[in-house]
Parts: sequence; structure tokens; C-alpha cells
Amino acid sequence: MGPVRRSFSASCSRPVRKAPLSPARTTRCRPRITLHCQIDAEGTCLVPGRMLAEITKLLPPGLVTLSTAGHRFVICCGDAVYSLPLLPLADYPATASPEAEHQSALAAGAFAAAVGRVAVSAARDDVVPALAGINLSFSGDAVELASTDRYRLGIARVGLTEQVDPFEVLVPAKALGELTRPFAGDGGRLLLSLTAETLHLRNLTRSAWIRTLTGPYLPYRRIVPDHTPISATVDRVALRDVVRRLSVVAAGLTPIWLVYGVGSLRVRAGSDDDASGAETLAGTVTGAPLTVAFTAQLLLDAINSFDSPQLITAYTGAWKPAVLTGANGNGEPNGDYLHVLTPRLLPLE
Repeated sequence: MGPVRRSFSASCSRPVRKAPLSPARTTRCRPRITLHCQIDAEGTCLVPGRMLAEITKLLPPGLVTLSTAGHRFVICCGDAVYSLPLLPLADYPATASPEAEHQSALAAGAFAAAVGRVAVSAARDDVVPALAGINLSFSGDAVELASTDRYRLGIARVGLTEQVDPFEVLVPAKALGELTRPFAGDGGRLLLSLTAETLHLRNLTRSAWIRTLTGPYLPYRRIVPDHTPISATVDRVALRDVVRRLSVVAAGLTPIWLVYGVGSLRVRAGSDDDASGAETLAGTVTGAPLTVAFTAQLLLDAINSFDSPQLITAYTGAWKPAVLTGANGNGEPNGDYLHVLTPRLLPLE
């Protein structure tokens, strides 16, 4: 019930729009799950979804029996017995989907991981709906995922199981992230189908629909610098821990400064008039010395979006966007994901 419960409309006053049989037109995502069970009599029921989710979450361990009695839906588990009112099936919106315009397939785990990384860069509000979305650009044997809130940009690439004609779709980042995690847990292939207003995700036991956002998406590739003569490779976990510790004295908009020198990275925050801190990390630095400032939380989010042993940070200059990529233990870059982060435009200290 967990993935289904998250799709219920909290703002809709009609009970039928909060039921788990099928989605309301106002919802952005519509999950459907198939469970293996013993069926004594076939039928379809429509019940209050949020209440059903709360009940099933609290049931004791053991087999669950579902049945109807008159106009009630009965849930039995051990000594626990609950009943809910049945809602009229005829009042529920139709669920038939039009024929798909585009289809593709890919590894569910790899797609969910890419969505999780890219979603870090999506806007947290709907003031500009497109900025709260993830753009999926399909072409050839891969799909490119991108999101930006104007301060940062995430781009990931996932291979497809077969060649497809080029097409794009923009979907809400939060809904896509919530729905892809259960598919990743299932493993195997994930099938994607696109209609005029809906992206359909499915495997052998689970289905979900997401309402798309209006496009086109902004030309995000122009944000990525073409040439970055200054770069540094450092241990990602060590940098994350240093930034996390220094965030104590870099609350709010107080910047964290990265000072790149010969063979080292000095990380500092705060000022002489207030609390301050600094630590030094070993690293491989190429290019001219550089001092750059970032907002602590945005920098920490960027570092946490990677899972590689090392992190490469590349720059054109102190006030130009920084390009972060992952690297293996030997310092070799991983080109499947990059994160572009805008530095703070502050006078160099």
C-alpha cells in the first residue's frame, strides 16, 4: 500500500478520488500493484484509500483475509478485524490509457539511481513547474536525465535495451523519484511508455502513471562549460565529512571556501569576527591556484549525489560554474553523471 498511498489526492474532497482502485484526474502519479494471493471469488472493490493504508500498516504479522459483507469491505488478520464502507465503482474515473506514442525499456535499478541523483538539482517548489521536473531525453540507445533549479544542474545517462527514435518528456521530479524506488527493489527491466499527457512505468507485477509537465525544457547544455583548465581530484567521503563539519559555522548563507593549492585543498568557513573553522585535504590539483565559495548546503547536496570513491571538481574560474564528476579509486572519471554548481559571487578573501 505504501507506493499507492503516496498517490492519493490530499486536496480532493470527493472520497472516490482518494480510493486505491485507480487514480483521480487531479493526481500526478497513479500506481498499480499486482499481488499473489488465493482468490475464492473474483470481483472489484473500491474503498477509502488513506484509511486502508493506515490499517494495513498497523496489522499484526500473519495472513490477511479480504472480503465483502453487504456494503462493507472487511479486513481480517489474526484477531484484528476492520471494515470500511464500499464506494460506488460507477463514479470512479475511467482508467483506459490511449495507445503509446513512444516506448522504451531499461534496467530499473540504474534508472532509479539516475533519477535519485538528478532530482537533487530540481526545484523544491512549483513556482516554475518545469524547474520542479526532470527532463527525459531519449535518443538511440540511451536516455539523458536533466534537472535544474537555476543554481545547480544534474545530468545523468542510462542505457536502453534497444534503439529508439528521439523524443523528450518532462515529469515531476518528486513523483518520479517516489515511484521508481519500488521498481528498483523489484529488479529487472522497467518499461516506459509515453502518451500525450502521461508517462507509464511498468514491469511484470507493478504499474504506475505520471502526468507529464508542459515543455519544452530549457537548453540546459549551455550551462555546462566547454573548457575547464583547473581541476582537482579528492577523496569524496573525506570532502563530504569536512564540509559537513564546517557547516556548523556556515549556517544559512555563510559560504564555505575551497582553496586549491599545490597538492592540497583547504576548506574553510566563518570569519575572524565570528565562529570559524578550517581543514586541509590531500588531492591532485592541476592548473592555476583557485579560491572559490559555495553555499554549504548546495555543496553538500552535490557531493552526496555521488557514490564514487573520488570526486573531480573542474573550473573555468572562481565565478564560473563548477563541474563535478565521479571517479574511481584510480582517479578515472565516470561519465554517467555530472553535477554543475554555481559558486557564490563574493569578493575573494
